[in-house]
Amino acid sequence: MSRSGPGGRGRAKTILTAEAVGELRAKASRFTSPAGAKKASLLRACSGSTIEDARVLLAYHDCLLFLLAYPQTPALNSLAGRELARVATEAKRLAERGARDRWMLEDSGAAWSETSPALSYPIARWLTERYPDQADVALFADDGLPLRVILRLSMPEVEEVALSRERPSKELLDDLTRHVEGSKLRWLVGQLATSPCSEEIRDHLFESLRTYVLIRPLDSPLARTFARGLPCEPFYHEGSLIRGFDPRVVVAEALPPPRKLPVRDRQHLIDTARGVLAVLGRETEAIGSCLPDGVEYLELGRGISITLYAMPPGRRLAIDTHVGFMLFKNSMPLAYGGGWPFLELCRIGIHIFEPYRGGESAYAFCQVLRVYQQRFAARHFLAEPSQFGADQGEGLTSGAFWFYYRLGFRPVDRQLARVADAEFARIVADGDHRTAVGVLRRFTRSNLELTLPGGDASMIRCDPADLSLAVTRWIGERFRGDRRAAEQAAGEKVAGALGASGIEGWPEPERRSFRSLCLLLAMVPDLDQWPAADRRKAIAIMRAKGMTDERVYLERMRAHQRFREAMAELAATVHRVDRKEIQAVIKKPR
Repeated sequence: MSRSGPGGRGRAKTILTAEAVGELRAKASRFTSPAGAKKASLLRACSGSTIEDARVLLAYHDCLLFLLAYPQTPALNSLAGRELARVATEAKRLAERGARDRWMLEDSGAAWSETSPALSYPIARWLTERYPDQADVALFADDGLPLRVILRLSMPEVEEVALSRERPSKELLDDLTRHVEGSKLRWLVGQLATSPCSEEIRDHLFESLRTYVLIRPLDSPLARTFARGLPCEPFYHEGSLIRGFDPRVVVAEALPPPRKLPVRDRQHLIDTARGVLAVLGRETEAIGSCLPDGVEYLELGRGISITLYAMPPGRRLAIDTHVGFMLFKNSMPLAYGGGWPFLELCRIGIHIFEPYRGGESAYAFCQVLRVYQQRFAARHFLAEPSQFGADQGEGLTSGAFWFYYRLGFRPVDRQLARVADAEFARIVADGDHRTAVGVLRRFTRSNLELTLPGGDASMIRCDPADLSLAVTRWIGERFRGDRRAAEQAAGEKVAGALGASGIEGWPEPERRSFRSLCLLLAMVPDLDQWPAADRRKAIAIMRAKGMTDERVYLERMRAHQRFREAMAELAATVHRVDRKEIQAVIKKPR
């Protein structure tokens, strides 16, 4: 702490310093009795200090978030909560003090900060509905589609003159909304909503504008400061955090039943997830498109809970299933990510929010694996290179690869797996050893895989990406790339082979999912020779992809052995073709 006073006269005031916050943060993840007493002393000292530096405020803000997620005692929990409210008040004061402080708070997602991310149409529309006075158009990127081109779809033809002159999109928007009540963002979203096109096209049109949305969280739940999951009984930590544990034991522990929630609680969990991600300039399609009936909530112990977000029928992937999640710790948003289960394979990814790193991150991720393993019967988990550094330097330097490795994930590439084993042996032998960035970058050439006990080993190669590639090749080889002809031929062939009738009377999402999967089933050579019962079940699988609960699709597919074997064989053809192409290149004369 530093002390200062005007001209050395009067009562001196204590100003919060970065060193004081750093000392508190260093103690925050220790839970012995002496550490608890020290934390209380440091926190009381910080609470009596004035905050004059926006950078110190943000560091203190995030330290308090950690203390609320990992409280040691009720007294510490209560004091941290009061301090966070004070920090919000101080943030407002700093933001009103001048442009420099506002700039330093910018993009933090804290109360009274501002941020201007590029967001999707569903999130922009949600902001206009839930926070109409706290979101507006900030600007349009220079490389975006001109606004006047898109407005031609929704504005009356007699206003052609207003759209005929070339001018910057923001200038045009300002002119058209000069006498409009509400935000410019609300008006723009409303124009797109009246355009004669599908939601998917509206998404594309909004994205093509390259719109940056100004978000002002103020002191609302839109700010990270006040974003919370559902209230829960606090879990107080005594002793050390969970570090050494057997991931397989954690994953195998039986799940509790999902908690039954009223619609308002499910909507609250959607709003919280969208808000937290929006102010950080992040989003996922599952969370962005989820409806209240697609929310599932499980309490996993030690103050950890998870919300699963399922996509509605009209927004789903064609083959596999995308289920997003947000992980909470004592109601604090700890992490987000998603899983893509298909048969026994599940691609998985997680992002731990920065304030909560240094806690029980590995244990929390194991809880995610536990949920996806038991809710979706996943046995093989894949982490793509983007999760551990392929797309950003932070993933390389933060040790994300070893985060996955310690949980049992290994490179699919066998040579890289051997390199990783040897490198990890060096780390164990020498605690000071640090893996070179070049080696970590080599690891990003391969997916990481975790295989749990049990399951059908043949399903490990049944990757939806391979199935999608198989369809693309089939269309190219059989129909010279004519996708409309391929879809029509596939629909007729599969409907005839399976004996599907009355398709036009099905609900529209089920008709769409059936037509989409026909492109896969059309490649099964003996489809019309399947037993009648198997053909009826295949129809049920294809329709289930369009049902409200997508897990029905996964469950029916897992129970259909012929269907599973057919998918595995189609996926395998991609790799056989690849090998043939490689051999052709090798044998080609130079």
